[in-house]
Amino acid sequence: MSRRSLVLMLYALLILALSGSQLCAQEKKSDKKSALDAEMARLVGVWEILSTKEPGQPYRNSYKGRPFVSKGPHAFILIMEYREDGTFRRISRIGDKETVHEGAWKLAGHELSHRRNGSADHEVMYIRFDGPEQYTSTEVYENTTDPGLFAQFKKVR
Repeated sequence: MSRRSLVLMLYALLILALSGSQLCAQEKKSDKKSALDAEMARLVGVWEILSTKEPGQPYRNSYKGRPFVSKGPHAFILIMEYREDGTFRRISRIGDKETVHEGAWKLAGHELSHRRNGSADHEVMYIRFDGPEQYTSTEVYENTTDPGLFAQFKKVR
């Protein structure tokens, strides 16, 4: 084997080694992105509040003593709809009055961010999936005396 052939073969091996490490890095990045996409896909759907708790208190099927009721004159409920396109719809019913807010959502790890349409503020809460049909959110109210709220949501579709 000539010296020139040996040098060309070494260059070829070097190029293969470098491109192989880049491919490996891209695969790891792709796997991480797939895991994030899978977490986001778990959130897509319609969720209804199931129970809440204040720090140091047990979970209750109510909020500050008012029980959750989906429909009718005593309705008191919160429904969250997360869409695949990164938009959400929040429906709250109190009695016969229904309020709807829409905006964009983003999930990064356990941090769920909501930015309502027409508002410069965004809400941040931390979520944990308790199973395929339930998640728990923790909302912290910064710069207030309110310690925050834990809420459990169940998937309704």
